[in-house]
Amino acid sequence: MSKDPVEVAEGTGEEQVPAPAVAVEGETSKPSDELKVVIAIKDGRVMLGAQAPECDPFYTTLQGNLAAALKRTPKFVEEAMKKWSESPRYPDAILPEPPPPPPTSTPARTQPAPKKKPAQPSFF
Repeated sequence: MSKDPVEVAEGTGEEQVPAPAVAVEGETSKPSDELKVVIAIKDGRVMLGAQAPECDPFYTTLQGNLAAALKRTPKFVEEAMKKWSESPRYPDAILPEPPPPPPTSTPARTQPAPKKKPAQPSFF
């Protein structure tokens, strides 16, 4: 019962990619029709990015220009949708406990130091 994620709409010849399912607490998951695609080009390098609500961003880079980026965009969006359908969010990081702070090198004083007597007697 697996469906190809890209379908062609009848009569238009345009590809339609289904939106990722978004889980909202207390509601059944429903597809979102919001998708942001970013293309950044600098010095012959292209960065493609995609973002959907309740999903982590998806990125890739390639060599080329705007024409190469636009040619790659439909497949890139398909890859992002597939990734989001499997796991919309990255797993939480399991971080180790921080080490305890090192002991201080100055000794703790329990009593104040005794006052030293002056070397010479006081005349006043």
